[in-house]
Amino acid sequence: MIQKDYYLRMIEEFGRALANFMERRHDAARRDREMADLYRQYVGDYTLVRNLSVEETMVYAHDQWADDERIGRLGMLAELLYAEATYCAVPISTLLYDKAYQLYDYVETHGDTYSIDRHKKMEAIRRILKDKG
Repeated sequence: MIQKDYYLRMIEEFGRALANFMERRHDAARRDREMADLYRQYVGDYTLVRNLSVEETMVYAHDQWADDERIGRLGMLAELLYAEATYCAVPISTLLYDKAYQLYDYVETHGDTYSIDRHKKMEAIRRILKDKG
């Protein structure tokens, strides 16, 4: 029970940290450092996790995260990828949006929590990728 409470608090903290990150204006170097720090705190090494394919991400998730945390952490990773895609240039943004969409879809399919916000982001990504495609 204590571990579950800790995990729920971590998810809430992640939401606040990401919202704070998105609200602030950053110079590019500081923004990149802070984004890498968010990855490190919540999902793993920025360079490694960000650059994995979706299939490799699933293997990483299975190897690194407990069963009861896996869906939540994949959701956090999708949120980080989505946030980063909003300020990256094409073609990087396209890759990040696509990976975020696939992870959102996985969380939607395998998770047990309905999220209107996740559905809105998935729809936004579909429109963005359609416009870029």
